[in-house]
Amino acid sequence: MSGPLSMPDLVLASIALSMLLASLGAVVTSISLVTALSAGSLPASGSIGYALFYDPPVPSGSRA
Repeated sequence: MSGPLSMPDLVLASIALSMLLASLGAVVTSISLVTALSAGSLPASGSIGYALFYDPPVPSGSRA
């Protein structure tokens, strides 16, 4: 681990953060919760796609 947060931790945090920001956006504006969460799921899906396809998980000890 290179710092206080590893890359998987940052990916999980970005998923939660995008959904939290979407929820807060629905609370403070007149946007419906369904619309806000749908919009928030786009960056969350991008984070999941990054973690699965660009930088996939590997077993411990097999990364160069």
